[in-house]
Amino acid sequence: MRRRLAALFLAGLALAGGGMSGAAAMRKPRPGHTTVMPPPRDPDIAVREELDAARRAGTVAAYDLFIARHGNHPLAKAAQRERTVIAGRRPG
Repeated sequence: MRRRLAALFLAGLALAGGGMSGAAAMRKPRPGHTTVMPPPRDPDIAVREELDAARRAGTVAAYDLFIARHGNHPLAKAAQRERTVIAGRRPG
């Protein structure tokens, strides 16, 4: 399960990078040229995507990871409620 969460997290990082490879992202502009940086991505989008990943995984561990990372975010309350429901479904 941890491997799956790690894969989901790494996939999210790859998406957040805008599709640029490491070399392209680090390339310096040529003299005389200016580089315009795109505006930063809305951080709430990334948090929502991580909650969606926890929902797809559907495990207590996935929700625990989300809550540990984003415990102060407003979506943490929804994640906690959903985690409680999933924890109640676990076979005893």
